[in-house]
Amino acid sequence: MMKAVSELTRGFGVPTTVSLNAIMVDGTGMCGGCRVSIGGETRYACVDGPEFDAHEVDFAELADRLTTYRSFEQAAVARNEACRIPALAVAANRTAVETGP
Repeated sequence: MMKAVSELTRGFGVPTTVSLNAIMVDGTGMCGGCRVSIGGETRYACVDGPEFDAHEVDFAELADRLTTYRSFEQAAVARNEACRIPALAVAANRTAVETGP
């Protein structure tokens, strides 16, 4: 959708901004999951964005990057695998209570 809007507004010279926050993982740029080409330069949505000039985004590269882990995601869904983050948070809190301030 963002690519389509970008292409539509380009012809009319309308400045257009896209938000790429959906591709963030850790918010620090360390994982590289949010790496995207903007105007031919590498940027990180979580650090440099998430808003960018839509006419500068390489949407083909972005679409390709977003499918990198699709097979792993589909396998996890097929296994009915639950998100592990809540259990990690409980364990971290338990450790904090046990060790004290």
